[in-house]
Amino acid sequence: MALLMGRVFVAALFLPSGFHKLMTFSAYAAALKAKGLPFAVLWAVMLVAAEVLGPVALIIGAWPRWTALALVAFTAVMLWVGHRTSLVGAVFRPRQNAEFYRTLAIMGGLLFYFASGPGAWSWKGGTGRGAKV
Repeated sequence: MALLMGRVFVAALFLPSGFHKLMTFSAYAAALKAKGLPFAVLWAVMLVAAEVLGPVALIIGAWPRWTALALVAFTAVMLWVGHRTSLVGAVFRPRQNAEFYRTLAIMGGLLFYFASGPGAWSWKGGTGRGAKV
C-alpha cells in the first residue's frame, strides 16, 4: 500500500502541470523556444507526452522501469532548462535554490521506484519484480 501511495503522490507532482501544458501547448512550445531550445515544438511534444502519460503509467504501476526512466529524463531536462544559469549557485547558495534540491529529491524517488517496482497494488497485481510471494 505504501508503494501505491508513493506512486500517487509522485504522479500528483507531474499530472496537473502536464495537463495544463497540454491545454496551452502553443504557449508552452513558445516558452521553450524563448529559453533557447532548438526544435522547441518537438521538445514540447516529447515533454508533454512524458508529463501526461508518465504519471498515468505511474499511478497504475505499468512498465515501472520505463516509466521511472522517462520521468527521470523529463525531470533532468526540465532541471537543465529551468536552472542552467543557476547550477553553480545551487552549490554555493543552497537556501536560495530549494527548488533545485526538491527536483533532485523527486528524481531520487523515481529512482527508488525504478529499483523497487510497483508493488502488489499495480495493474499486474504485483507480479514480477518487487512482488511479494
